[in-house]
Amino acid sequence: MKNFLYILALSLLVCNNGFAGKRDISESKFYSLIEKNGNTGFVLRYHNEKSPSKYEIVLPENSPPIISDHHSRYGVLGGSRSDPSKHGGIDFYIKPGEAIIAAADGKVYGVKIKDRCVGNQFAIYFGKGPDGKKLYATHMHVGKIHVKKGDEVKRGQLVADGGELVKGPCGGGMQHLHFHMSKIKGKGGSSWGSWRFLGGPKGWLNPHEYWTGGRGKPECFVEGKEYPEGLLTLPVACY
Repeated sequence: MKNFLYILALSLLVCNNGFAGKRDISESKFYSLIEKNGNTGFVLRYHNEKSPSKYEIVLPENSPPIISDHHSRYGVLGGSRSDPSKHGGIDFYIKPGEAIIAAADGKVYGVKIKDRCVGNQFAIYFGKGPDGKKLYATHMHVGKIHVKKGDEVKRGQLVADGGELVKGPCGGGMQHLHFHMSKIKGKGGSSWGSWRFLGGPKGWLNPHEYWTGGRGKPECFVEGKEYPEGLLTLPVACY
């Protein structure tokens, strides 16, 4: 019975999000699009979609690209979502083994190996933002995790490696980092996916509101540079 309920819930998630195994283009076409756009420093917008954040996102030229944005109507391979609001995070295209780094000073409050939907994931509390909201963030579909629960981390610190493609309905059909934020801490336990460490959508935050470069202007981490507390640099290493 428990397995049946899990499969039913997963089916509903897949139908509502449209990111699951659904796709609009092949992997080879995806790689062609990445190369055509210069490989770095852009947001992939399928079907000429306008920025769901209502303002343009400007990535550094040497940043890994965003292949499915916060509240985007389209998944990493262009499949449509019936409810874009269910995609609360940002998907960065990174290859297996590439560096995932701490977006700010913080504390690891959760690690899960082989979540039944999203693969390996871990979560960091980054303190409070300028608006006073608590900033919790989970990192999903990752490879090797270099931190453990309770660890203090510093901005720019290597915390995980990019993972292989997560097979199944939650992987989206292409390897990537799903970076997802909330003002509410999840309860862990039997929860899965982003709900494990962030709870439900009512607490989810748009990461584009908390970049050090300003709204919609993420910055690469630069060693030795000073950054304001409560704001984030990119959670991926730039090239």
